[in-house]
Amino acid sequence: MARGGITVYLPRDLETRIRKIARDQHRSESSVVAEAVKARFERGDTSVKDESADRRLSRVDLRLDKAIGESLIIKEILLLFVRVWLEHNPPIDEEMEESAAASAEARFERFLDFVTQALGPGKSLGISSALAAKEMNADLAGGEVSA
Repeated sequence: MARGGITVYLPRDLETRIRKIARDQHRSESSVVAEAVKARFERGDTSVKDESADRRLSRVDLRLDKAIGESLIIKEILLLFVRVWLEHNPPIDEEMEESAAASAEARFERFLDFVTQALGPGKSLGISSALAAKEMNADLAGGEVSA
């Protein structure tokens, strides 16, 4: 049977295994590789595992794990802040409750506006948060911001 030639480059560990099998069976390395390829095609297993896709998927998994971990940390920080805030702020006097509720509603609406603006494309909560917080407090107090 006439044979053609194909040059294949293999990882070192696979190359070592093929050489050992060939030596143990007193055969050529080419015949071991040819038999393995033929057996794979005869089984109908013609799909080749995409190792680069596996590596990419692995990197995505690692990034997702990191993002999940970071979101859990952020959640814990937020819950700790709420707990500390609730523990260290005194209750509101009854005669001030209505005024405080109106003020809280206005502040919350302004806060939501700030978050909406900061989460826009190309913006960040972290970069401009100090200035925006000053602006929000000035708006609520009816004053001006000094940068």
